[in-house]
Amino acid sequence: MNILDAAATAGVILKKVATTKGGEYAGPCPGCGGTDRFLCWPVDKGGGGSYWCRRCNKGGDLVQFLVDYCGYTFPDAFSAAGRVRPENYRPAGYRPATIMGQQEFEPRQYETPVETWQLKAMEFVDKSHQALLKHDKAMEYLNSRGLDEKAVKAFRLGWFAGEKGKNCMFRPRTSWGLSKLLNEKTGRLKMLWIPRGIIIPCFKAGLVYRIRIRRPKADLCRDKDIKYYVLPGSGMEVMIINPDKKNLAVVEAELDAMLIARRAGSMAGVIALGSATNKPGSSVYYIAKKALRLLVALDYDQAGQIAWKFWSQNFANAKLWPVPDGKDPGEAFEKGVDIKDWIRSGLPPAALMEVDVPGYEIPKGIYPMQELQMLLKKYSIKIQADPDYAEVMFLPGFQNQAIRDRVNEIFFADDEVQWYLRTMHPESIIDGNNCEVQKIKQGA
Repeated sequence: MNILDAAATAGVILKKVATTKGGEYAGPCPGCGGTDRFLCWPVDKGGGGSYWCRRCNKGGDLVQFLVDYCGYTFPDAFSAAGRVRPENYRPAGYRPATIMGQQEFEPRQYETPVETWQLKAMEFVDKSHQALLKHDKAMEYLNSRGLDEKAVKAFRLGWFAGEKGKNCMFRPRTSWGLSKLLNEKTGRLKMLWIPRGIIIPCFKAGLVYRIRIRRPKADLCRDKDIKYYVLPGSGMEVMIINPDKKNLAVVEAELDAMLIARRAGSMAGVIALGSATNKPGSSVYYIAKKALRLLVALDYDQAGQIAWKFWSQNFANAKLWPVPDGKDPGEAFEKGVDIKDWIRSGLPPAALMEVDVPGYEIPKGIYPMQELQMLLKKYSIKIQADPDYAEVMFLPGFQNQAIRDRVNEIFFADDEVQWYLRTMHPESIIDGNNCEVQKIKQGA
């Protein structure tokens, strides 16, 4: 077997485009699609061949291809390739077979962006955020995908239009703390290229960790043009929102993750991979392992179906849960799907238990936030509400179970209350004095 045989097994149709390395073949990538961005060289790498995708940057030899796209374990892949696995062979993500006969995935650790990059990135995110709030067309698009102005502000989404009449801007790489790179064709230093589009920042510990840019269709003229561009210097760990939740959903696009957090944040946290082929790093992997239920809702395409094998093999709590209509959660929302109902229907009964509050009568004519403020002030209860962690804190020895249940019910079960306190309230410790009265309605 060589790489061409393996590609055919994975359903990839290749055609010869050059004689490089004894023959170069191109076709659609089994991971990210396209038409000819996926390249194969059948006589490379010891005769089995090699591959590389210009877009998702995945590559390797025949063994790696069989593992990545054909569902083989490493021992089986070596056997199919007619090779003997060296004793010290330890590719990324490989461990010896477990007792159950499956290889165990080893998550990698990702580096944090350099300080200069983080400072420049924060400045760029702040400016683009203000620009988005004034850009009606971009705001309308985001709202159509379930991200209203509250979500735009909470996630600090932005819009960059380019500069000096161009749809991009260039900056010296060193000005962002990046190393110098030489363009071999021109002999000049490469510049940091920042295209126009919707700015999607990812934050960790309050600092910008990654910037992804969703470029407009008008700028995608060639096959190699990338719809979602990651700014060089970004950290590459996958995004996770509300990691303290007992249930998690797994999606591809970060905008889809934000949609679920906005519309169903009381039900589940969300992991956004960025691409179906991406895997969680160590900081997210173990959070996903501990979840009660992992709803895998990757895009309904070939890449998503292939990626499901990884989640089903490595997570006993994983459940395949595609959207009921459309390709992804954003498209489903546009088609009228209730995102919260969709998430709720995928969760186990233990996650759906209604809170019974005997001995407490819910006040009439007031909003949940007003009721919560009243209870926090009367009983000296505090709430810690951060994007990464939330907890209701009662005084030691607090005995009123009815009040405990009601406060927990308001905070954890009301999407709008939790959304406001975790993402928009200026304080992280909230009590009756700063629990600002808001007329927040469900779904508003």
